[in-house]
Amino acid sequence: MLSDWLVRNLLVSLFLPPVNVLVLSVAALVVWRRCPRIGKTLAIVAILALWVQAMPWFGRQLARPLEVGTAIDLKWLDAARQSPVAAATLPQAVVILGGGSTRHAPEFGRDNGADLNDTTLARVRYGVFLARRTQLPVLVSGGSPTGDVVEARAMAQVATDEFGVPVRWIEGQSLNTAQNATFSARMLANAGVSRVYLVTSAWHMRRARDQFERAGLTVVPAPCCNANAFEPDAMPGGWPTIGGLRTTHQALREWMALAVGH
Repeated sequence: MLSDWLVRNLLVSLFLPPVNVLVLSVAALVVWRRCPRIGKTLAIVAILALWVQAMPWFGRQLARPLEVGTAIDLKWLDAARQSPVAAATLPQAVVILGGGSTRHAPEFGRDNGADLNDTTLARVRYGVFLARRTQLPVLVSGGSPTGDVVEARAMAQVATDEFGVPVRWIEGQSLNTAQNATFSARMLANAGVSRVYLVTSAWHMRRARDQFERAGLTVVPAPCCNANAFEPDAMPGGWPTIGGLRTTHQALREWMALAVGH
């Protein structure tokens, strides 16, 4: 399983920045001596590809079609919870999807130095905020693609120990979004839950919503971590930045995952 995961990710990385730029650069060097014109063209294409993919504006354009749903209107939510008729149609649980973990945080004292990466931590933070506001039970979902850290367990520990919100269901078997949906839906069905708030990054919401609805759940998107959000001191959208390259990487990877149905 680990070898399959590594091979799949290595192949995918060839089409994502910055590796796709390195591939173009190597190709330019290889053909330069025999075909200088082609080599020079490839070198120019590599430079332009790096510049464009690192532009925050370009990353935003790729990510925008992936984002479905809007931020939950908290005032409307509070009012709806006070109405018996409206409350009966509201979601019955909050589902938080994992987005990766690390093994380099020994300061927290967890096994293998396990911790949540920035993406997962942001999702957990918003998910427990929403759960506290709605007084709903929480399900966390995320397996262990590397066979080491089970994301859902780390998520549950952070939610409970650091945010003070208990987690009722821990789904730690899934290896992709489709499995997140299938395995979570089974657990929730056993508890009579059919309507959920789905918490994940805005750029991941389109694929996540489709998979959870396909699994038979009624989904209210609760997106966070909007890729279109700019820091106050961000450079203009046409100037290349590390943040812009990261947004492009995430969006391109997401489009590829949508194409293969994961």
